[in-house]
Amino acid sequence: MTFNPLKRRKYGSTKAVISELFRQVGGIPKVMEILDIGRTRAYDFTDPNGDAELSLERVEKLVRETDATVISEHFAFLAGGVFLPIETLEEDVDWHGIASRASQKNAANIGGILDSISPTSVTPGYIDAEEARQLIKKLDQHFSLLAHQRQLLVAIIENEDPDAP
Repeated sequence: MTFNPLKRRKYGSTKAVISELFRQVGGIPKVMEILDIGRTRAYDFTDPNGDAELSLERVEKLVRETDATVISEHFAFLAGGVFLPIETLEEDVDWHGIASRASQKNAANIGGILDSISPTSVTPGYIDAEEARQLIKKLDQHFSLLAHQRQLLVAIIENEDPDAP
């Protein structure tokens, strides 16, 4: 059963982040199982009108036992950055070619997006909140790929022969 909150939560609010955490974990039943709590208590943590707060210890337990990343994304945002998970995948993949093609495609897409929403554009556009959420996901995937490329370049530097010219 996928977690689908009934009450609307303000985007980026603590309750919205906890709701997304519960969704990423696998829904209320999975949260109940991992935290050993009842259904009412689990829903209380996501209720925008309630006072129940999820402890950091419980958040850590949910994150450790699942692939949930929303908490990392949220705290990175609060610190003025973005969370860039670096996926460790097969080594025989041509990451450089993939990154090159993705960079060219995304540069054009990002340029088009920015140009379309610029107030000085010839045809200023509008991006609604749902479109923005989808665009952010695409940008985050691209950032992740770039972070992976950075990791590969750092490995080259770290393996450099100190006696090489």
